[in-house]
Amino acid sequence: MTILIRRVLDQLTAALRVSIVALAIVMLLALSLQVAMRFFFNQALSWSEELALGCFSWVMLLAIAVGVRDAIHVRMDLLVDLLPTPLRRSLDVLVSLSVAGLGVFVAWSGVNYVVDSFGTTSAAIGYPIAFLYASAPAGGALIALYALERALLGPAPAAQPEVE
Repeated sequence: MTILIRRVLDQLTAALRVSIVALAIVMLLALSLQVAMRFFFNQALSWSEELALGCFSWVMLLAIAVGVRDAIHVRMDLLVDLLPTPLRRSLDVLVSLSVAGLGVFVAWSGVNYVVDSFGTTSAAIGYPIAFLYASAPAGGALIALYALERALLGPAPAAQPEVE
């Protein structure tokens, strides 16, 4: 069962990585086009900043979740490394459960934003603002999922082999 769970989460993480890169490219293209239009044609695009903001919100929250799975966030472990192994593992589980709680809070709060924004649209593009705010519940749920994986199953296997 653990192997199946890990395999599903590996596939989810791979899909998230592709989505993050795609959204980042769209964001950078929109901002580059905005700069080019202002510089060369002295015209501002009405939609580029809105598109970039939406992509940025999704990229950041999805990347934070992948960072939780890969354990790449900043962490002070000078004192933790001095603890005996069982105590170190217990502390890691406690921290992971705390991160999962934070993820649940972000998801729950984000749902409230989404519900409150129903019926409103963005000014320039006209897309439902709920799409922008949906990044919070999605990101929070993924943060909680990956933190629970770490707490219950231990750290995820390395995504890529280390270069020697």
